[in-house]
Amino acid sequence: MLSRGNLKRTVAGVVAGLLVGGAVTTMTPAGAEVSHQAATNWNKIWKKKLAPKADQRYYKKTETDAKYSTKAEVGSALANYWTKTQSDGAYQPKGSYAPAGSSYTKSESDARYTAAGSGYTKTESDARYAPKPTVLRGYFNLLDNVPAGGYVGGSISYGVTLTAAPILHTIAPGAVPPAGCSGTVGAPSASPGHLCIFQRYTSGGTTFNVFGGATTFGAYINATSAAAQLLEVSGTWAVGVSTLATGKPDASGDESARPMTAVQ
Repeated sequence: MLSRGNLKRTVAGVVAGLLVGGAVTTMTPAGAEVSHQAATNWNKIWKKKLAPKADQRYYKKTETDAKYSTKAEVGSALANYWTKTQSDGAYQPKGSYAPAGSSYTKSESDARYTAAGSGYTKTESDARYAPKPTVLRGYFNLLDNVPAGGYVGGSISYGVTLTAAPILHTIAPGAVPPAGCSGTVGAPSASPGHLCIFQRYTSGGTTFNVFGGATTFGAYINATSAAAQLLEVSGTWAVGVSTLATGKPDASGDESARPMTAVQ
């Protein structure tokens, strides 16, 4: 503890210092002196000497906050986008895309094709329409009273037009079908490009023939009798369909273009 004399001397020294030096000095509890004049000098040193040498690669916190979004703001903005993993899972890689111009745009496709539901699927079409025929079949019967040397005629019509006239075959009653024909008179069949005519019944002394051969859409058949009689010829036919033609047939199959002999 300070004696009363020492305390007086200390107070006197402080007062003297104020009067002589003009500087303000205080005493801390630990005895350390802090000079306001010295603090002012350190501020100048920081601003003039130290601050200019600070690392300019970094922003102050206030500058960073003003320039960049917060983590929460970034997270909210990125919620509208996919990550690379999500994008890779949803889309094909770049190499899997077709070159530009090799496919239709949506507007081009919409203009070129019918809208979904406006046409039939394969299943709906198969259930609604008959399949394309591969073998067409029919029946014929020629019957008339004719004199000796007279004939009776009729026609076979396929109902479609073939791209080429089929190869003609006539099978007498009970005969074995030739190559290109199969089955029986009750169930005739033919390979593509063949017309097979099966005779069921032919009157005696009768000659059966196909006048002018087969055409792309049918044939003209007739029978000639050696004697006056009720002439009858009946049977079935089958034509194997290869391809069907478009448009109308030419005049080669027109019956009016063929020479005919009157019934005697």
